[in-house]
Amino acid sequence: LGFEISDVAPYISLYWASMMIGRWTGAIEAFTDKISLQKVLRFVAPYLAFGIFLGVNAIAKHDLAPFYVYGLIILVLIIADAASKGNPARMLLIFSSIGILALLIGMFTHGMVSVYAITSVGLFCSTLWPCIFTLAVSGLGKNTSQGSSYLIMMIMGGGIVSWLQGKVSEYTGLQYSYVVGVICFAYLAYYAIVVSGILKKQGISFDKKLSGGH
Repeated sequence: LGFEISDVAPYISLYWASMMIGRWTGAIEAFTDKISLQKVLRFVAPYLAFGIFLGVNAIAKHDLAPFYVYGLIILVLIIADAASKGNPARMLLIFSSIGILALLIGMFTHGMVSVYAITSVGLFCSTLWPCIFTLAVSGLGKNTSQGSSYLIMMIMGGGIVSWLQGKVSEYTGLQYSYVVGVICFAYLAYYAIVVSGILKKQGISFDKKLSGGH
């Protein structure tokens, strides 16, 4: 795209802002147990976080015009969050599927469409770790502590995946190296389906837990 190094900074900050936007959206239930208020906050919180991103970049005197369209992508996050209905398995499946779609669009398009598609991955991977953790430790009983320890160790996978993508990029170029991310998201979607079935056989249903709200 011919960006100067100084012009890249707001796009990098947008990726990290996307992580914040997604996490704020996913944390709504921590602030209130009133379903009606949660519905409002699930719409307000992501745009409030996006507003902070715009405000910081305005202070830094970056051109904000290219970023307003990103508000439409945030709307996809809000719809996906609503569709998950607080069920971690469903959220993991939906968000992983959208992550795959975003990466494929980023890989096979060019220009700003590709930039926004890859940047939006931050929105859809932001809440996956809590989903994975919840699903993984559910039903472990006395082994919950040990299972949690293994999960914490799993964080090192981020370093391995990054290294692997770097190696792949040497053969495919950077843009197509995101196939590594596609494979990772595909596994998470598969995991969401399989573990949901396993937990249901154990009598664990997150839908049942969530059905008693206000």
